[in-house]
Amino acid sequence: MEYIRVTNENIEKEHICCAISNNHDMQVSSKKDWLKGRFDDGLVFLKSERRGKCFIEYIPAENAWNPIVANNYMYIDCLWVAGSFKGHGYSTQLLNACIMDSKNKGKKDYAY
Repeated sequence: MEYIRVTNENIEKEHICCAISNNHDMQVSSKKDWLKGRFDDGLVFLKSERRGKCFIEYIPAENAWNPIVANNYMYIDCLWVAGSFKGHGYSTQLLNACIMDSKNKGKKDYAY
């Protein structure tokens, strides 16, 4: 499967595939506004090119929205692969993309 990285440049035309199904819903515009404000903090939103709930959302832990101490790690806000996509290895692909991106950004591999 091919994946799309949602950015400030393409967010208005992309479906953000959360638990929100109606693209014109107030929740969708609020979520998109929140994402736009977090991209500069290093937030990554990687989603399936096919419409549906198949995505990962992560950010450097130093910029996570909840209080954690995990400097030099990535924090995964959400990894979601809907049942209709189950059994094809998509969650593994998304997680591996996060790991590779994290390594490329010099983040630590894992914590015990």
